[in-house]
Amino acid sequence: MSDTPSKALRVSGVSRRRLLGFIGVGLVSSLMTPVSLKAFAADGQPSPTDLDKFMRVSRALTGKKHLNPLIGQRLFGAILQHKPDVMTQLVLLQTLPAGAPSGWTAPQQDIARLILQGWYLGQVGEGADIAVVTYEKALMFDAVSDVLVIRSYCTNRPGYWAAKPDVAL
Repeated sequence: MSDTPSKALRVSGVSRRRLLGFIGVGLVSSLMTPVSLKAFAADGQPSPTDLDKFMRVSRALTGKKHLNPLIGQRLFGAILQHKPDVMTQLVLLQTLPAGAPSGWTAPQQDIARLILQGWYLGQVGEGADIAVVTYEKALMFDAVSDVLVIRSYCTNRPGYWAAKPDVAL
């Protein structure tokens, strides 16, 4: 056999090995799950004007004038990932509707509930889609902060509360 490649192994300038490689890459890429373009976005941070709108609505909904801006930024980012169309719904709450929230439209109630859940519980979403933004700084602890210390650890073994207590006679 000669050291020169034969003409039969080449198909219009592409070697058989390279052609098989292209076919393999094509098959593998067709089997991959599609990835949204948002995953390739260079900047995952919300714009300052959108963040400012979110913070104004958050202050109006919570009734608190001084909300932590870092938590607000993280919370807004988590809400944007959970609900990408939040900016269109946030416009509905730029000026809070008059009357009780039960009289608001369903989209207004949904976005208000999502924002309040984020601030008071420190998390966005439910089940497997949950994103924890904060624990200690969640607003739910403000009501008892003068009496209780927020524990970030378990004081006993897990499930200790389920055991029957010792009865002393």
